[in-house]
Amino acid sequence: MSEFNYDAFISYRRSDGIAVARWLRRTLVGFRLPAVLRGAYAKKLRVYLDTAYERGTSDFYQQSIKPALLSSRYLIVVATPDAMRRPGGAEDWIEREIRDFAAGPGAGNVIVARGAGDFDGPLPGGLKETFPNIEIVDLRGAGPLWFLSFSRVVRLSAEKLKIVAPLLNIPPEEMPRLRQEEEKRQQTQLGAVAGATLGTLVAVGGLSVLALINQYKAIRANDDSMFAASSMIGEAANLRADDADTLRTRRLIIGRGCDLLDKADQGTASDPPINGIVTCRLERGAHREALHEDKEARKEFGDAIERAALSHRGRARVDSALALLQAQQAYAEYLVRQKDMDGAGRVFADLLDDSRRLGKEHDGRAQFIRFEAEALGQTGDLHVAANRHQEAADSYDAGADALKRLLDARKSDGRTEDYQIVGWRVRLFRLAGQQYAALDRLDPAAEQFKLAVGAGSSGDGKPADASVAYEVAIAQAYLVLVERKRGNAAAAADAKQAALNTIDAVAGSKAGAGLKQRAADLKRWIEQQGS
Repeated sequence: MSEFNYDAFISYRRSDGIAVARWLRRTLVGFRLPAVLRGAYAKKLRVYLDTAYERGTSDFYQQSIKPALLSSRYLIVVATPDAMRRPGGAEDWIEREIRDFAAGPGAGNVIVARGAGDFDGPLPGGLKETFPNIEIVDLRGAGPLWFLSFSRVVRLSAEKLKIVAPLLNIPPEEMPRLRQEEEKRQQTQLGAVAGATLGTLVAVGGLSVLALINQYKAIRANDDSMFAASSMIGEAANLRADDADTLRTRRLIIGRGCDLLDKADQGTASDPPINGIVTCRLERGAHREALHEDKEARKEFGDAIERAALSHRGRARVDSALALLQAQQAYAEYLVRQKDMDGAGRVFADLLDDSRRLGKEHDGRAQFIRFEAEALGQTGDLHVAANRHQEAADSYDAGADALKRLLDARKSDGRTEDYQIVGWRVRLFRLAGQQYAALDRLDPAAEQFKLAVGAGSSGDGKPADASVAYEVAIAQAYLVLVERKRGNAAAAADAKQAALNTIDAVAGSKAGAGLKQRAADLKRWIEQQGS
């Protein structure tokens, strides 16, 4: 079937999913792209939703439901507690719709909308088994009165874009612009709703309207204060503190900004900017660490994680997800500095699990893969400290694979090569090789060192950046030792010459003096090795 009559077919259980299903269809049918995207992707979505109350016969399914199902590009399953398979062998229409759609022309175009129950709860029709990485969109709270909660409006507006994008064939690189334009539209619509509400109240009583206006102004002023304080904190946190004066200025700005944010946070029911909240907790944790106040420092780091997790449970936004991972990584690194390796291992394990889970929830964005690679690399360091060489090698290797996905994600977004990530990946492969060498497993050690060299090479087989070249040269130097230990003199000589050539490339580049000095030291060490 080359043409589809519908863009989407909504499958739901009437007992507890009809409100979400109706809201979803109304939202999709009424959705209009922002003007900046309308020319390339604009069209009115066609969505099928069965609202017949008498549909208990197989004939009705064959004559009405199945044709609409098979002529839909996507199947959207509203997952609710009652949507699970009916007991006692009764006919289960959701399961039947999933099975028939999977066998039709739409095949794998299935989206799950969580309408009620736990977000990670069971899915109907064996969806988790059939599609392990299926997209789950959080539409809990959608229904007739969804607009009465500001936080709910923001969350549902963001979640619906995860459904709109595939239905309108919007590519990943356009998603940031779509989200930005949708947020602007939501602000405009919320302002219009507020104006309409105030207009209605004028007819009821002028004094009440005046009170509401003043309250609205106070809320807006407080929200603006929180946003300004959070922005100031973020700018200061990213400030390079290379000297004492800059460090004092940075601390002063962050301290005052955090005080303002705390006061604003206490004066409103609105959700505070989670980035600012987390940054304040982490900065205070670092300050407590400098004062050797371990108990207080742990509390600040723990509060940062708790606030970010609470924010994400409430709104499921990307910023709160990234704030959670940032807080977990900072806490784990603190525990490493405190020599609490068991505690650090547990937090890094949480960071790894959450980075993978949240990456799936938020379109597999590159930021989440970066946190995953950080967790794997630093977990490898913990294994090395405990002489668990095989576990360390596995962790480093998995980290290098994660960085390959990160580089691929950046490339698909049209971004240029990030040599810092490339060098990081070379280093992880090399560290994995060192662990195999420590176990006297020379064959896998040599393989890892060769992977390191390959990961740092560009199209012509040479590193395209001096910092990457230096990392490649280290791997080649280790390969010299391994090949010699394996009794392969010719391979050892080749690896030595390759390492010297790579080092010479660093010396002849525009690298900084520090890198060139390290390269010169490495060259002297390589030259001292027998051929």
